[in-house]
Amino acid sequence: MHFHIDVKTQRAIKKHPLLAKDIVQSYDEKQIECKTWLVDHLQKIDFFPERIYIAGSWYGNIIVPKLLNIYPEVKKIFLHDIDNKVVKISRNIFFKDIEKVSVYAVDCNSFLYHDMLINTSCEHMEPLNIKKGTFVALQSNNYKNVKDHINCVSSCDELAAQYGLIHQYYSGELRFEKYTRYMVIGKV
Repeated sequence: MHFHIDVKTQRAIKKHPLLAKDIVQSYDEKQIECKTWLVDHLQKIDFFPERIYIAGSWYGNIIVPKLLNIYPEVKKIFLHDIDNKVVKISRNIFFKDIEKVSVYAVDCNSFLYHDMLINTSCEHMEPLNIKKGTFVALQSNNYKNVKDHINCVSSCDELAAQYGLIHQYYSGELRFEKYTRYMVIGKV
């Protein structure tokens, strides 16, 4: 049996032991499955963004490497999260030497998104401000028993309607034991 924890994650946990549980949670099996599901569907769409914004990015440690793999020509990936501690870890450890990635402490509800927006945590925030014509990839769920889930949805159609999608490339759901995860990819 082979066990491995990458150097950046080791460093993050050592430097921020009070956030160790949170950092480890970012590698949860469901987190990985949902990010992989998203990227698998993005690569089936003939769209190659110059800039990608990830709202509510958390650490970005799962999705960003996958995006860099499918979009090697992307000029910039912007990570936006409201938690300054998370931003500090992402900026100074996970993406310290990756020029294509910039990490900012942002209240996502106060930003106007454009180009391409990914939000895999729509249940944690009100629908965002998005410029018409923006390509979006959105995930939410119906897991209302979590205190921080302030904007759950009951279907892909409801998620698409919240964001005013005018064209959909994909919509689907993943069923887990306690909830269903919804995803829509399209343009607003």
